[in-house]
Amino acid sequence: MNSKRLLLIAEDRLLNHLYRARFEAAGFHVDAARSGSTGLKLAAEHQPDAVLLDPVTFSPEATEIIHSLRAQPATNAVPILTLPTRRPQFAEAAQNAGATSALPRGANPIAVAIDAVEASLGLSQTSAREREIAFQPDDAWLKQGIQAAPEAINMMRQTLHHASRDPRDGRSLREFLQRVHNFTEQMGLLGQASLSHFGGALEALAHDLVKLPEQCNASTIRTLGQAVDFLTVLISEKNRGRTKDTATSQVLVVDDEVGARKIIMAAVQMVGLKAVAADAPSTALAALGAEKFDLAFLDIGMPEMSGFDLCTKIRGLQYHEKTPIVFITGMATFQNRVQSNLSGGNDFIGKPFNVAELAVKALVWVFRGHLGLV
Repeated sequence: MNSKRLLLIAEDRLLNHLYRARFEAAGFHVDAARSGSTGLKLAAEHQPDAVLLDPVTFSPEATEIIHSLRAQPATNAVPILTLPTRRPQFAEAAQNAGATSALPRGANPIAVAIDAVEASLGLSQTSAREREIAFQPDDAWLKQGIQAAPEAINMMRQTLHHASRDPRDGRSLREFLQRVHNFTEQMGLLGQASLSHFGGALEALAHDLVKLPEQCNASTIRTLGQAVDFLTVLISEKNRGRTKDTATSQVLVVDDEVGARKIIMAAVQMVGLKAVAADAPSTALAALGAEKFDLAFLDIGMPEMSGFDLCTKIRGLQYHEKTPIVFITGMATFQNRVQSNLSGGNDFIGKPFNVAELAVKALVWVFRGHLGLV
């Protein structure tokens, strides 16, 4: 033991246990808390030498925990580091509240965390190679995470159901965000790249809705539900690891409005997909005839022909009989929904857009295509 005491505050049980085990293996005495209130009690009792905190926590919020720690004489000068997060807003808020630093996201988050805590305390640091070997989660941890996943996904579904009944109720949306965040970070630590990547996109949408609950509508709730259901598919033994690198996937965006094209392309690129734009159906057909795409977003109302007619033509092209097609419409009427199915489409999304929702929708259908589920 190096005699240094670390206070770890992470709400998720598996993340908490995994970080604790690896820090103890590195010689730290660890006081682990799964809530901010418990963490503050432990800080008062044991006076930690450093604090490691998940910045995505709401009971109380991480910023409140940091303010409380800085207000206490025993902890007002201790290093406070926050775990990596895909949402830079949380890291920035933590640092503004008094956190010493926010850990960067790396290939091995545990090794990064141990390295940063040791550096903050002036301890001699383990070599990079030793860290990578010593702090990789083993098969037992992976098995535990996969076994716990169905319950975690079911809890997401339950909190989403509560949010759908009253979208303005911020508590349900915050709980949904917390559960998605926990799952995403678990999968990242356990080396499940596609699950972590998909969870990160879902987390971005949930974060947007917590910040702007007025954007929580029937369309976004439907997309969230669709994504949660797809997590069950993605985590199954036969599908884990079968998705391709998103950087190799191409998405065709067909819309005659330049503003709409830019928004859709930004959403697609946000999740690592390559976007190709077409401003007219004729341009789209030329592109589709020249190369294969993994997904197409089609506007319904265009001058040359409707998106429905374009979809029918696409289904007659070689290599695109089963390419996922998502319609973009400002009129998400029952008639449009029926027509989208009859013309060969797979899904639809209504205007005005939420960029994070478009990103989740794109990733669902690209991954479904990778798995042959179209």
